[in-house]
Amino acid sequence: MINIIRTGLDASNKEISAISHNLANGSTIGFKRSSAGFTDMYTEQVELRNNLDFGAGTRFVSAQRNHQQGSFIQTNGALDLAINGSGYFLAQGKDGTVSYTRDGSLSIDNEGNIISSDNQFILSENGVPLKIPFQVKNQNNQIESLAEVRIDESGAVNSIYSNGSSTIVGIVGMAIFANETALKEIGMNQYLPTPKSGAPIIGRAGETNFGRIQSGALEASNTDATAEMAKMIKAQQAFSGSSRMLQAEADITKRLMG
Repeated sequence: MINIIRTGLDASNKEISAISHNLANGSTIGFKRSSAGFTDMYTEQVELRNNLDFGAGTRFVSAQRNHQQGSFIQTNGALDLAINGSGYFLAQGKDGTVSYTRDGSLSIDNEGNIISSDNQFILSENGVPLKIPFQVKNQNNQIESLAEVRIDESGAVNSIYSNGSSTIVGIVGMAIFANETALKEIGMNQYLPTPKSGAPIIGRAGETNFGRIQSGALEASNTDATAEMAKMIKAQQAFSGSSRMLQAEADITKRLMG
């Protein structure tokens, strides 16, 4: 019995941990809430006349992530991007590893690279870092400075210069997956593919099965703080109940053993 009660304590603790993680990221751009997944355990062999198994507690299976789209926050920032529909931005680290994220709070570094909030290169649909020239020469061989950057719903990055000239430096790359629920979270709102998620399908916004880009907006966390707090109360009550049962069982065992 004590082992069964312990599985209940462990289950409640795992659920409290998942809920706490959701609440802590309630204001994190592009964050996707998760819940703890459990399964019932049964004894392997039970010598009963009716040949029925009885419960042996519960077992944590995995954290199940909810990829439902969050609401949009209007920022009017030229490099703030939200994906309306399916898709992830491609972010490349200094070591060349490509991860996938819904966090579109982008900026430009000192070398003109478009980077993510954690300083990773944002890749084009061709898999190369998007880079914006700060200066270009006009037809008269005069230097024109960057004045503005615009990104449209297809992900086309348009750099506009002081003389009014403009050029498309690239298309923001996007990835979709056959089973995005199987992506592996690696922190900082980034994911990696797994055998179950399938390899990334690379394309651009607006293509078949790809969402569109909304500039001047960011996708909020899909955490519902009120719902998470209600679940937290239930999980804490379950933990307290299991704790009392464990103490009672320990007291009974102690008395029986003299």
